[in-house]
Amino acid sequence: MNQELFLSECGKSYPEAMVALGYFRQLVRQRCKPVVEKRLKELSDVLNVSRQSLKLIPYAEPDQLVSTLLEYFNVGWQAKRAENLYLQFYLSWVRKPEDDSGPLGVAITIWVSDNRKCEELAAELLRHREDVAFKDEPWESKLNGRKFWLTIKEDDLPQLADKLNALAEYTIRFLKSIKGIVRVRELLMP
Repeated sequence: MNQELFLSECGKSYPEAMVALGYFRQLVRQRCKPVVEKRLKELSDVLNVSRQSLKLIPYAEPDQLVSTLLEYFNVGWQAKRAENLYLQFYLSWVRKPEDDSGPLGVAITIWVSDNRKCEELAAELLRHREDVAFKDEPWESKLNGRKFWLTIKEDDLPQLADKLNALAEYTIRFLKSIKGIVRVRELLMP
């Protein structure tokens, strides 16, 4: 498509598209927020992170409009402790999914800003990823074990809260089972 035609076509629908995107993000966050508020306490307890130290804020990646096609798009919430720990709960689209997962899913990510700690955390979680007690569960871990993912279909979006809640349940149960959870907790300390 040439630029002139593109500008003309997009100019007709730009305001409606922006309103639709804003409303979609609002609906996604509304559906996710009760689950996040309920499960964040459990997750922070398992990780030995003070719930009071976490600030819950809207999350989107990318947060700004972009002119290139990225690898993934996320919308949801993140609980942020200063600038060193993020616990993220979100709906995600992956442009090139791995063979064993779909392009759309709900995710929970544990992100630590200290690269060394982040790598150690991933190594600790990877050691326990293949635990037979979790082998047949419908979720998977990615990003070296720091991202927990449950594939969903577009038709499942009205049940977004239920899907995110199910993933949170698997994730929390998995983290509670880790024999080295004390080490994981140490890595999350400021």
